Amino acid sequence: MGCEIETKAHVEESDVKRLYNLIDSFEDSRLIGEIDKEDIYWAHAENDPPSFRTRREFSSKGARILFTSKPLKKKDYSTEYNIENEFECAPDQWDNILNFVRGLGFVVCRLKWKKGWEFMVMQDGFEVHVEILNVKFLGWFLEMEICGDNLDDMDKEGCDRALFNLLDRCRISRDAVEIRGFNKLLTAAGHPRG
Repeated sequence: MGCEIETKAHVEESDVKRLYNLIDSFEDSRLIGEIDKEDIYWAHAENDPPSFRTRREFSSKGARILFTSKPLKKKDYSTEYNIENEFECAPDQWDNILNFVRGLGFVVCRLKWKKGWEFMVMQDGFEVHVEILNVKFLGWFLEMEICGDNLDDMDKEGCDRALFNLLDRCRISRDAVEIRGFNKLLTAAGHPRG
């Protein structure tokens, strides 16, 4: 089980190249590479809230499949605190996994696709995982998260401060921060299933 403190902000498509070049130029930044994520959210019935997510991810580290459930997802103003149960499967098992989950009686309640680049950036003593992502149907976002093993042991105020200092460093307005989750944004944009 892991946890994360994260925030995200809208980015204009015309600003993506500037943002990429800026983050890549930070002395304490490391480009990990391109990333492509395909998420399937599963529920007991089509209109139920998701119970868990399967993700097929392609990155410079190779392909992988993740199972994720979030027993705690809490919004605190402009940041989100998550506890995640997560494990990986071999990438060649995707079809078997989908058949297995369907066999348990779960149905697809949401689809989501993200594609872009990921970096690691040091900010105020924290290692921040940064992604510039195009989310299908929603546009471009800057996502930033600080990960840990135990939410109770994390310096939440320090993490929040680091995330917003990094946002400022990226020259993204704090007004661009999105407090709604992607699933709510997709529904509001008229794509309730993704």
